[in-house]
Amino acid sequence: MDSQLQELKQSGIYVGTSSWKYPGWKGLVYHHNYKTEKAFKEDSLKEYSDSFTAVGVDHTYYAFPSPQQLLRYEKETPPDFKFVLKAPEQATVYRYPRLPRYGKVAGSMNEHFLDAELLKDSFLIPLKNLGHKAGAIVFEFSKFRSGMIESGSEFVKRLDTFLSQVRKTTDIPLAIELRNRNWLVPDYFKVLKRNEVAHVFNSWTEMPEIEEQWNLSLPFDLSFSVVRLLLKPGTAYQTAVDTFSPYDRLHLELTQTRQATAALMRYSMDKSRKAFILVNNRFEGCAPKTIQGILDLLKTKA
Repeated sequence: MDSQLQELKQSGIYVGTSSWKYPGWKGLVYHHNYKTEKAFKEDSLKEYSDSFTAVGVDHTYYAFPSPQQLLRYEKETPPDFKFVLKAPEQATVYRYPRLPRYGKVAGSMNEHFLDAELLKDSFLIPLKNLGHKAGAIVFEFSKFRSGMIESGSEFVKRLDTFLSQVRKTTDIPLAIELRNRNWLVPDYFKVLKRNEVAHVFNSWTEMPEIEEQWNLSLPFDLSFSVVRLLLKPGTAYQTAVDTFSPYDRLHLELTQTRQATAALMRYSMDKSRKAFILVNNRFEGCAPKTIQGILDLLKTKA
């Protein structure tokens, strides 16, 4: 797998997993002797990056990263490794969920929704410590429900303004991940095209299959792609966690999505377009084994 991933990297295709701190991968990805759980969490990125060419960083969604943390990531990985980081939820959550971790703001409107200035000061400036290893920033928008934002068209207008502002402060590639399937309309893709932003082709509970999302985007010829294989459509997150932990083996093989992902990778190579492919353990049970399956498809149809 390692050699094939290195070859794909030469074509601008970066492949990895969503996060890397999974003890269930010992013997599969990890072979070093980490004496404690703390040592594993702190030191395993280096060994992970010996195998993969990219990684998704989800923890930046929940808290602004420290400059020191990002500098450590940069130092522990190869020169051409890429991080795909989720933008902090302070910029993408319209209303904070009624969950204990949100404390006093639970259930309240987020005054910093689509706040480009906050994003610049608290996120984009610290990201400079990653240098060119910052492969892309993913703006994940949780599903907008009735009583929240007025409509998809209002969201697209506000998104357009936000992206144009962010574009002025960073040259890191940007990507948008939606959870409202009915918002995948031409006006949305036009905004992405105008701002040179990617759509995240995401396999998730309530989203269309990857192939359907891709077909909707094709007329707009977006400049690069991000794929995030998160969940089998129709599957709840907690169900996947309970079923698949500790993520040391495959529990199912979602052939249709694997094939669509491989096809998108081939298309990106043919068009000389960059692509980031990230696989989550909750998709099939073991992200590294899913990646191997996709790579086998690429070899079969090479």
